Amino acid sequence: MPGTSPVARLRARMEGHTLRGLLVTRLADVRYLSGFSGSSAACLILPGRSLIFTDARYRLQSNAEVKGFGVRVAGGREFFPRIADECRRAGIHKLGFEPDVLTWAMHRGLGNALRGIASLIPAPPLVEKLRVVKRPEEIIVLSRLARVTDTVLWRWRGGVKEGVSEAELEGRLLAVAREEGFSEPAFRPIVAAGRHSAMPHHHAGRGKLAEGAPLLLDFGLCGGGYNSDLTRTFCWGKVTKRYRDLYTSVFEAQQAALDIIRAGIPASAVDAAARDALRAHGFERYFSHSLGHGIGLEVHEAPRLNRESGDILEAGMIITVEPGVYLEGWGGVRIEDMVLVEERGCRVLTASPKGLEDNRL
Repeated sequence: MPGTSPVARLRARMEGHTLRGLLVTRLADVRYLSGFSGSSAACLILPGRSLIFTDARYRLQSNAEVKGFGVRVAGGREFFPRIADECRRAGIHKLGFEPDVLTWAMHRGLGNALRGIASLIPAPPLVEKLRVVKRPEEIIVLSRLARVTDTVLWRWRGGVKEGVSEAELEGRLLAVAREEGFSEPAFRPIVAAGRHSAMPHHHAGRGKLAEGAPLLLDFGLCGGGYNSDLTRTFCWGKVTKRYRDLYTSVFEAQQAALDIIRAGIPASAVDAAARDALRAHGFERYFSHSLGHGIGLEVHEAPRLNRESGDILEAGMIITVEPGVYLEGWGGVRIEDMVLVEERGCRVLTASPKGLEDNRL
């Protein structure tokens, strides 16, 4: 339904699940539907009208940001009775909720307030399924964010010097991002030197560069509520045979995945293509995580690119493709890019060089 609003498309999906009322509490979903960027809010979708609930801290902000929603300032103890009152007025007897977001305490409080009015029904991920295919304006935002991420990486690598610790490199990365106008990272950067790079989510510490050893950097920026994600692995000094073998295998695995990405391809098949390439080099068993994930208002969102995924790629999805090989006691290599799925292929949005020689320090 191109051209229609997110709320209109959501209502169409709700009708398909015989839901007349839906409470949306995932903040990314709230932002997608309403434009509200605060940290405390919920959307109530009812027949013919949409409401957003927030607390008094966000009264002015919600009035400025939210369009097409009625704004209700109702925090703390007022929240549940106000939701119940709106459901009663709208004749809602079944209220859908997001089961992977609503806490037990909220479920209990809401259930008590709705007693005699409506029952709570766990809803499928209706808003997340809407978010999975990006609107044209979202693609523009994410493409620009990818380009700035490339710029930050290029500027950062100019300050990589022998003897500098992971923590110092992390600090420099955040400083460069701030200079480019981004005060908030998408997630805590992963800066892993030497054997630390065998841990996919290592936190920067005292590790330092060593001759012939990998330096893995995984980071992203957050701008306008949207996120980027980029990984490159560098080698300090001489490239050893082991490093070359690992890097080549990961590079080819990513390329194998990129070669088959297009609309209509199962996400699990893309994951399998990367694993097959690693298996040909004898490294498949050292690839310990999924190949990638959707990215947008959340760093990790649908679709999921892994062996068990039931997702089918669609044009307009933006995903990451990030194969890696990790050898305990030595280190690891990971290469990650943001990719736009198109009808007949894909477009890589992050353009940082990733050849072996391109990433020697």
